[in-house]
Amino acid sequence: MIFFFISCTIYIAALLFLRPYEHNLKAVPLTFVQNFKLIQASLYLGIFLLVIFFITSNYNFYVIDERIYHLLALSNEITISLPYQIITHLFIHIDLFHLLANITGIGLASLYERRVGSKRFLSILAIGCIASIPSTLFHAEATSVAGISGGVYGLFSAYFVDRAELTIKEWLGACLIVAVVILIISFGQTYQYSSNDYQVDHIGHMLGAIFVMFYCRFKPFRL
Repeated sequence: MIFFFISCTIYIAALLFLRPYEHNLKAVPLTFVQNFKLIQASLYLGIFLLVIFFITSNYNFYVIDERIYHLLALSNEITISLPYQIITHLFIHIDLFHLLANITGIGLASLYERRVGSKRFLSILAIGCIASIPSTLFHAEATSVAGISGGVYGLFSAYFVDRAELTIKEWLGACLIVAVVILIISFGQTYQYSSNDYQVDHIGHMLGAIFVMFYCRFKPFRL
């Protein structure tokens, strides 16, 4: 429980106190209240995921309870899959490393939220999550997925490409940057959970990122 409170404190403090510099050095620095208003979605989402993991890990804040995982994760086996898992699998994480990776991504994506606002931020997150769901169909063997990583990768992509003023050439260049970073991150393949080996869902990550890149091209954010 102590580590849970420490994690929440660090996350909240990082988003509230580490304010990015303004492009214009003569600009008046944001107050803490102004800064808070710009990052509400990323702040509350991170806290929500921390609380969900705390509960689903049976309060040990280390690894999810295996029974809860199979109850809430999205499976590609029709005989055991349930409709609500399409939603619940997005908010659970296998272990602390899995959670902190996504929390860090959401924290960094607060830079994107500052530019486009909470509504656009949550819309892009939802689009990335939805686009990542079919990843289970690419596995011939029985598998299940969990986590909000597809949406996080979508936010990462949107940070680079969600600009109405981008030309086709600039958009393709931004897409290339995203693709290179995703390939670098994708070198890690497998980690241990309980008595089984679980693979990182790189297909879901790519689906979330790719769909968001095209969405932002055809429906870019406009001030």
